[in-house]
Amino acid sequence: MFQLMNSIIQEFREKFKRVETYKWFVILLLGFMVRSGKRGLSEIISSMRLRGEIYHSMLHYFRSAAYKVEELYAKWIEIAGKRVELVRIGGRVLTLGDHIKIGKEGRRMPGVTTHHQESDNSSKAEYIEGHIFAHVSAVATKGEVSRSIPLMSERQESPPRKEGSSKPDGDTLVTQMVNLAIRTAKCLAEPCVTALDAYFAKGSAFEAAAAAVSESGEQLVEIVTRAPTDTVGFTVPAPPPKPKRGQPPKYGDKIGLYSLFGDMSKFTETTMILYGKQTKVKYHCIDLIWKPVWKPLNRLIRFVAVELNGSDRCVLMASCLSLTPQEIISVYALRFKIESSFDEQKNDMACFSYHFGTTALPKRKKWNKAELPSDDDVDSIKKVNQTKRAIDSFVCIGTIATGILTIIGFSYDREIWSRFPGWLRSLRSSIPSIAVIKETIAHAFPPFLSRRNDLDICSFANFYLKSFDFDDFDVIA
Repeated sequence: MFQLMNSIIQEFREKFKRVETYKWFVILLLGFMVRSGKRGLSEIISSMRLRGEIYHSMLHYFRSAAYKVEELYAKWIEIAGKRVELVRIGGRVLTLGDHIKIGKEGRRMPGVTTHHQESDNSSKAEYIEGHIFAHVSAVATKGEVSRSIPLMSERQESPPRKEGSSKPDGDTLVTQMVNLAIRTAKCLAEPCVTALDAYFAKGSAFEAAAAAVSESGEQLVEIVTRAPTDTVGFTVPAPPPKPKRGQPPKYGDKIGLYSLFGDMSKFTETTMILYGKQTKVKYHCIDLIWKPVWKPLNRLIRFVAVELNGSDRCVLMASCLSLTPQEIISVYALRFKIESSFDEQKNDMACFSYHFGTTALPKRKKWNKAELPSDDDVDSIKKVNQTKRAIDSFVCIGTIATGILTIIGFSYDREIWSRFPGWLRSLRSSIPSIAVIKETIAHAFPPFLSRRNDLDICSFANFYLKSFDFDDFDVIA
């Protein structure tokens, strides 16, 4: 288990220009895996029993120029692709994409803006201040069990509006999300099919995906998403029997997609394994020309009207016409696994518990964007960019640590259950959760440190340990 962890971490050595920076990377990764709270670096130092004076040296890692966050993600995606079996549908790697909004109240933290939360959960505020992260993950599988394994997280910002116009001056969040999925596919060196929620059912998303092709001319990323209720399509117009003057018609009959449920006789009935159980499915597939309101996309899209268990209805849409209706349904059914991945990263791993700020930014007023330094203030701009880099680096380490724990869970599931120090009332899966893996490693890691000083994960941490030994605690009467 620890040998696997060490071998994975050693593969990142080539991405660091300095040995010392690589050492801090190793210690921070271990800290994310064993810490029990969310208090940032202080929690890492406490959980690993390190000397307190290293706090500031550890803090400097996040602003170091001896590595690039993009290269660390690329290496991690390469590792994940060969260390665990990934779900493939239609000959493509299945990836999942979505946004997560993280509340932050730092008055000198760059990039903090006001976000609207569309969730129906009553415990969430309608508006929050903070950052928005785009996240792409794959689906690891072993037998009948599958889990989301995070690949890449990126902090994104909405582009400003063009002066005197309502159009954005740059890529929107939708386009940025698709571009992130494209970069992930390039790192995997395989074509992907990406499941997105209904927010991304926009022409700009499909256009961005269509523009990215491999050397062989194959589209790198195909999109599967859920169509909004007001989505309409057009049949392919039949050629006129005789040539006429003027331009031939571009569109045929107009069809409201949700009106397809009015004639259930056209639906095919089958049984599929969805959400971990057998489900009665009725579906009807039709290829139509899609014409979005804001961004015309005059191309064929495969629409699948789906009814589950005689009640739940939705219409799915896919950019790939070679995917079968059942494959499209399976792709979108697995999309929910990214929500559990968000929960693990946010609550179990505390990937977003950063508190980086800079005095180069004026103190931001509540519910207002921070005023950026002027272009002439080069030093302040540099400090702001370093702070943004620190945030991205913190999330990167948390994402990689979560992925490594996922690989360990799939590779050493029996050993983890046998060493788990806690107790669970019921076991829902043979593959342990991130919380179980983390608690097991945290319990077994301290005594392991003194036994295997030949491993990087042990030698680097041992150098900064406190003077006392873990096994020689004084008994307090």
